[in-house]
Amino acid sequence: MDTPLKVLIVDDDEVDRMAVRRALKTAGLTLEISEAYDCAMAIAKLQDNHFDCAFIDYRLPDKDGLALVQELRDNGIKIPLIVLTGQGDEQIAVDLMKAGASDYLSKARISPPRLVGCLQNAMRIYQAQLEAAIATQQKEELARQKEDFVSRMTHDLRTPLIAANRMLGLFQEGLYGEIPQDMNKAIDVIVRNNQNLLEMVNNLLEVYTHEAGDKRLNLTIVDVREIVTEVSQELAPLAEEKNIRLTVDSETESDLEAKTKVKGDRLELRRLLTNLIGNAIKFTDEGYVKVRLIGADAVNSFVTIAVEDTGAGISPEDKTMLFERFRRGKHRRSTSGLGLYLSRRIVEAHQGTIEVESELEKGSIFWVRLPAKIN
Repeated sequence: MDTPLKVLIVDDDEVDRMAVRRALKTAGLTLEISEAYDCAMAIAKLQDNHFDCAFIDYRLPDKDGLALVQELRDNGIKIPLIVLTGQGDEQIAVDLMKAGASDYLSKARISPPRLVGCLQNAMRIYQAQLEAAIATQQKEELARQKEDFVSRMTHDLRTPLIAANRMLGLFQEGLYGEIPQDMNKAIDVIVRNNQNLLEMVNNLLEVYTHEAGDKRLNLTIVDVREIVTEVSQELAPLAEEKNIRLTVDSETESDLEAKTKVKGDRLELRRLLTNLIGNAIKFTDEGYVKVRLIGADAVNSFVTIAVEDTGAGISPEDKTMLFERFRRGKHRRSTSGLGLYLSRRIVEAHQGTIEVESELEKGSIFWVRLPAKIN
């Protein structure tokens, strides 16, 4: 036996209530019908009982159907509300739908097929809305769980790595006595690997923050030239260890400073350049890494940064997916696949573009273009 639909009929006219009851029963639906004679009674019944649908007369003694629909929606009543009108005014129909009515029907046109058609259509829409709301709720809960997991995981990974590096640093400083040279070199390797792992953890957290839509840029006027210089100086020791030339090549005009300013988040732009220049050094065994900075002008309204290397290069098939999340190249030293994806997200957040030119065994050039902020 089908579970009966619980329907509330709100009308102060007994004849009209009877007409609705008769039409619904004639249609052969399994129903459990309740009645209310005014708005106050309808509100009380809907708040205290579960109904699947309500048919509401537009003209009620204490307020009209439009006001009742608005009040019910404001009170969180989400079931289908079908308004029965004795008038054919199109503006009334528009106002009812804006207020949250599921449908409306002229009393003069009430018949079993029309009434059931309104009911079934309203129930279909209501069911679809319920399913969408549940899906949204599940998605939000999944996002919350993911956020909690990433936060806990990054914290649990970062804390021991930082502590281990501090302890290893104390060994190298001689706090626990002099250590042999070969052991000192081994500690250097451990510290470097720990730093690489810490960088991966930080990148993972940043990627999640961008994807979750929680990243808020602290926008100020930033001179890209300053950031390029700072990052290059910080990474110079890594290049020196590999006997690689790391150079910065920029225009020499006196107004270059004004031409290399952008509106951006300084920390995010530092992360971008650290990723690109650091990757270039990592994948270059001999030759050079060159950073070129091209300021904006009357023709070109972008500040352009080019990071060029003479490293391993990138295959055509890898280039097509280079900036995708967790996409790793076929190179034996390919990384987690987060750095370049994060770089792309940072550039796009600044309304810029990032591209790559590369040839296997000859090297690569990464081009970043950011909208200039010209006074």
